[in-house]
Amino acid sequence: MLRSLLVIALVAALIYAYKRWQSVPTDARRPLYKKWAVYGSLGVVLALVVAGRAHWVLGIMAGLLAIAARAIQFAPYVPIFKRFMVGADATDSDGPNSVSTSMTRSQAAEILGVDENAPVAEVKAAHKSLMQKMHPDRGGSPALAKQINRAKDVLLG
Repeated sequence: MLRSLLVIALVAALIYAYKRWQSVPTDARRPLYKKWAVYGSLGVVLALVVAGRAHWVLGIMAGLLAIAARAIQFAPYVPIFKRFMVGADATDSDGPNSVSTSMTRSQAAEILGVDENAPVAEVKAAHKSLMQKMHPDRGGSPALAKQINRAKDVLLG
């Protein structure tokens, strides 16, 4: 009985999708591919859940998510992924999350929120305050932390 209802719902969804597909102009179909792929995948998972067959699919998905989480950690070290992870402006040799090395004194002062000719103690205090807020161990970005450190180096150097 349940399978019959699922088959009827699937046939109705396919007929609706086909009719909708015909009504969409050919130049507007391209953006719909991704949207329909997501809806179709969700429909398949929902049908498997309703039919009681989703336990193995969801187990495989959970396992793949765990593996993907670990694989992402090593992606910066694989040369093929550097092309996707590094922006065109990040050309420093410190790694994939690096920032550009050229920074003027005025840019550095603006980043730290001090005057260009601020005393050493003021620059260090501003640096410490910003790093306490933006440190990667506290949820900040490694790129921002590098910029803050670079700004301190420019003003003190």
